[in-house]
Parts: sequence; C-alpha cells; structure tokens
Amino acid sequence: MQTPFRLTFRNVAHSDALATHLEQRAQKLEHLYPGIISCHVVVELHGHHQLGHDERYHFSINLGLPGRELVVNHPPSSDKGVLENAYRRADDAFDELERQLEDWVTRQRQHRHDALATQR
Repeated sequence: MQTPFRLTFRNVAHSDALATHLEQRAQKLEHLYPGIISCHVVVELHGHHQLGHDERYHFSINLGLPGRELVVNHPPSSDKGVLENAYRRADDAFDELERQLEDWVTRQRQHRHDALATQR
C-alpha cells in the first residue's frame, strides 16, 4: 500500500488483537492487486452489552485504487437475538471487499486486453 493502513474505532475500545486481524486481512488484499493506494477500516459498536442489549458491530472499509475507490459498509446484523462476534463481522466485510476487488481486477484486465486488441 502506498499509504499506511488506517483503523478507526468508534464507540468501542481499541483492541490490539482485532487491529492486528484487520491489518492482516488488508495486507492479503495486496495479493489480489499490489497497486492498492490506501485502506481505511472503521469499526463501530452499536448497543450496550452491559445494559443487557446485544453488541452490534458495523464495519466500513474504504479501499483506494488508482482512479477508483471501493467501499464496503457492513451493517450490524438485523437479528436482535444474536450476539455478534467482531472477528466474524470483520471477515464478512473483508470477504465482500475481496469479491469487489476481484471483480475490479478482472474488469481492468479485460479493459487492457480489449485496448491491445484494438491496437492490432
């Protein structure tokens, strides 16, 4: 990445373990496309577990690419009976981002292939 990985925690205490997990997931994206410019992850917690409510994690990821930005907003689960695991929610958000990135890389390759074919 051209700029360092950025991570923001909102309404939730910073977790070194979760931060490491998120950064490792971001680094894996570079295997799909090494030209990534930036990655910013925001972790938000909705609900108050100490008051008897479920914790609900919201992840948003902005991935900067040359001439493009991919955005994933992974809202909390709508199932109020489920206590969410931050790692599972983070992995769901990164899995969605990986699919978007794979699609973008495929379109870029096809665009270059088409451009080369018209030059011949």
